Amino acid sequence: PLGDLVRRRPLILLLTFLPATLTIGLPLTSSVVVFDVLTFLIGAMSVVPQILMPFAADLAPPERRASALSIVLAGLLFGVLIARVFAGVIANFVTWRVVYWLAFGLQLLILGLLYLMLPDWPAKNQNISYARILFSMAKFTVTEPLLIQAVLVNLASMACFTNFWVSCSILLHEPINDLVHHCRLH
Repeated sequence: PLGDLVRRRPLILLLTFLPATLTIGLPLTSSVVVFDVLTFLIGAMSVVPQILMPFAADLAPPERRASALSIVLAGLLFGVLIARVFAGVIANFVTWRVVYWLAFGLQLLILGLLYLMLPDWPAKNQNISYARILFSMAKFTVTEPLLIQAVLVNLASMACFTNFWVSCSILLHEPINDLVHHCRLH
């Protein structure tokens, strides 16, 4: 909803910069509590994809809107997938802290690319309050059955996707011989 009230380019740049800055603390800390707090804050601020999706819809002409959204969503999902694979491969050869240093570097690279390539676009609804936007979203959950269906389908698909990768990380943590033996049993 904040993307409707303020200019999206500065918002996206800020929401890319803040988590990148907090990522510096992850490889530096030796406290589990600090690590957990930083991870929570990074996760809470990592909402750029939720701003980029409607931004792509606004930038694309009506006849190309579906394909623009598909490209952005495919890039998002591919990025999540490839990041987990690369992080696992890298962590296999060096310490886990290196993964966070690389994540910080990649976030800065992405911030630079966004700064150079992201167009400035005026806010859509400057004359409405944040509370009214939230209320209108709540109203849509009652008045738009197609939206409810889309939310439920996306919720289920992301739950499956996340559960698969969490389960995979547990299996990949086991020694390779145990993993091979486990796979032969099932």
